[in-house]
Formats: sequence, C-alpha cells, structure tokens
Amino acid sequence: MKVPEAGWLSIQHNRGQYFFIPLKGHQTSELKSPLPAIVGAKTPGQLIIRNWSSKQHLPVFTPARVKKTSDHRYQVGPFVAILAADGKQPFYGNQNNFADIIRTGRTMGVSVYVMTPAGFRHNQQNPHTVRGFLLDHRSRNLRWIPAELPMPNVVYNRIPTRTEEQKPEVQQVVKQLMNTPGIYFFNPGFFDKWSLYRLLSASPRLRQFLPETAMLENPAGLKQMLERYPSIYLKPANGKAGIKMMRVNKKPDGFELHYQSVSAKKRFSIASLPALWNHVQQLKKPGNYILQQGIPLAQYHGRPFDVRMLLQKDGQGNWGLSGAGIRVAGATAISTHVPMGGKIESLDQVFQAAFGDRKKEMREKIENIGLELASFIETKQAGPLGEMSIDLGIEPNGRMWFFEANSKPMKFDEPDIRIRSLRRIIQYSLYLSEFSQAVKGGR
Repeated sequence: MKVPEAGWLSIQHNRGQYFFIPLKGHQTSELKSPLPAIVGAKTPGQLIIRNWSSKQHLPVFTPARVKKTSDHRYQVGPFVAILAADGKQPFYGNQNNFADIIRTGRTMGVSVYVMTPAGFRHNQQNPHTVRGFLLDHRSRNLRWIPAELPMPNVVYNRIPTRTEEQKPEVQQVVKQLMNTPGIYFFNPGFFDKWSLYRLLSASPRLRQFLPETAMLENPAGLKQMLERYPSIYLKPANGKAGIKMMRVNKKPDGFELHYQSVSAKKRFSIASLPALWNHVQQLKKPGNYILQQGIPLAQYHGRPFDVRMLLQKDGQGNWGLSGAGIRVAGATAISTHVPMGGKIESLDQVFQAAFGDRKKEMREKIENIGLELASFIETKQAGPLGEMSIDLGIEPNGRMWFFEANSKPMKFDEPDIRIRSLRRIIQYSLYLSEFSQAVKGGR
C-alpha cells in the first residue's frame, strides 16, 4: 500500500512506537503491522498508522511528513529545534518569537520545538533523543511542555547573547551539532563589527560600501581619524542597539563628544585631544571599540535615517529580501536605533520624500547590495546562514554605505514582513532537511 505523506505524529511513544494519523487527503487503508522508520534525524521507531477521525485523546501530537529515503526506508519529520540558552526557566531566549515560529511551522506541517545545550547533552544517556520544550497549543497563555523528543533534522541557533554562546560547554554542543550527520545547523554565531569590516575589505566589489574603520587602540589612532573626517563614531565591536556608542565632532575650539546609553545621553565640550582620550576611556564599555568615519546621512523631517533590511534564505536555499524598513534618529540620539529613541517609518514614504523620482531605483539598489553582502558574508562563515539583518546608510546624493550586519536579527513589526520572515525560516528548514515544501490534504 502507499504510505501517507503527511499527518500528525504522537510524541508520547510507547517503546519506540509512534502513532501517525494521516491528513484527510492522505488517509488510506491501515497497515496491519508497524512500519520501521527513522523519526527526526536518527531516532529509530515504528510507525503505527491509524485513520482516526479525532486527535483529541492524544496527549501530545505534532505535524509530520513521511518520505522514502535513498536506502528504501522511511523517515518522519522534519523536526526543527530552536537552540536557546540554559539558565532560566524554562530556558533563556525570546519566548514570544519562538512561539510565533512554532505556530507558523504547525500551519505549514512542520514540527518545531525549543532545545537548550543541556537538553542536547542529555543524549549522552540516550543518543537518539533530546530533551526539549513543546509549545502547549491548548493553553491561552504561553506554556511550555518539557518532553523527550526525536533528534532534530534542523537546528536554528537563537542563543540570545554572545556571553552565553561563548561558554565552553555551549561551544562544544554547537560544534557537535554542526558535525553530526543528518543534522543541519544554521546561523553558527554572532558577527562582530571589526571582523565584518576586515572580511568585506577583502572584496574589490564590496569595499566601496565601507566607511573607513579602524580599531580604537591609542590616542594617535584617534587623532589620525579626526584629521581625516569632521565627525567620527566610536562603537563597541560587539555592541548592539547603539548602547555606549560615541560620536566626536571637530569644533574650532576643540571637540564635542556625544555619548549614549540606555539610561542617559550626554554631551561634553572638550578642549584637547588628551582630554578627549581620557573622556573616551572613562565612558567606553569593557572590550574592543572601533573608530568609524561619520557619514552625512539623508534626512526625513530634519532627522537622519538609515535602512534596515531582513535577508533570508527561501525554500530553494537562495537569499531573498524579506523586508526593509527605515529607522529615523531620535531628537537627541547619535544613531537611529529604536532603543535610543529612533522611530520606524515606511520605506516607500521616506524614499519618496528623500529621493522623489529615484525612489524605485534606490529601492532596487538597496536590495541588490543587500543580497550581494549576505552572499559574500556567508561564504566566510563556519556554517550556513539562514538569515541576517543589514543596516545601510544613504547620503543625500544616493551614495550607499554598509554599517552593520546581525546574524540574529530582531523581528520586524510590519505584519507582512513578519509573516514572510516566519514562513521563510520554515521553508529554509524544509530545504535543508530535504522534505517537500508543500503537502496536499486537509487536517
């Protein structure tokens, strides 16, 4: 008989036996004996196919697909694990975002769960399963169900901070996941500004989009950059959201230093370079800083703006633009970051006001540059990327500059971009795991 391609899988198996309920359009005569199968990446099991009309009596069930493998066996999946961090209950990460991804996967017939490094290390006792968390779809509140789950086919790295990601035990798990046959791991780690600058500087095509950048190491380097440009930025190499960023403007009687943090924005008038250096050392956060050429940005309603793009892989494994938005700087901020007072605006509206008849040309240009940057950056990473956000600055004359890329982008609030971005995560996971993009049939 023909084995159904899609349905619902009972997670709470009995001695490796999994009940599988085909979708209405896939129901067929029931198998008299269990079907040997691999569930997820490498969990051996037996599939008991039942054409039940109701799933309500099953404690936990998730969507699944069945495919025939090259060695004439059957594989059930895909299972996509969102990798979060340990240390909080039940895990450390953006739970609302994870829930949105899981719900989207469910509507597309894909099982998604949350896993932590400790949950993966559990497989030292049972090498075919992991401990993870399922979203309770029956609860009106955000509720997570701890469960022993099949080894994932795909792992989507969303460990929320560099500190967590760089822990030795976490790095060990990341490397193990990346090197395990049958598991596809994407977004291997955070970017940092200095590494990206050096990487892109090596590209004859892309270096034209880079503001001059150097490491902040000594007063001589600071002086050299200020001799070249009337305004420069000092940014934490591993910073985010514009926190503890500084800007220095040259003045006839010295320098003007601007500093911003979550709690305060400050301005200092400084007479000499040695005094400027001392102020910078007092204000900077621990760790490396970069010096960067200041760019005179195009403005909207009298305030500078930049462009944030979300680039993601699709169901064919190709980069595409999921969406783009404008961030307009706050009244007293030195950057456009929203936590620093920046405001989100419509790209079409701002481009029309800033560039008029060139609006379409500028939109096509940012998309092309974004796709080039994403493709090039990925070639130099430890593993495949599925998404990144890219920030571009634009001068009034239309010249474009690359500011930053983030391998773990924040969500876009625009509803159409949000929906597209969630679906692309699932589509790319289907591509990696080599399960079909779509299945026909009802629930």
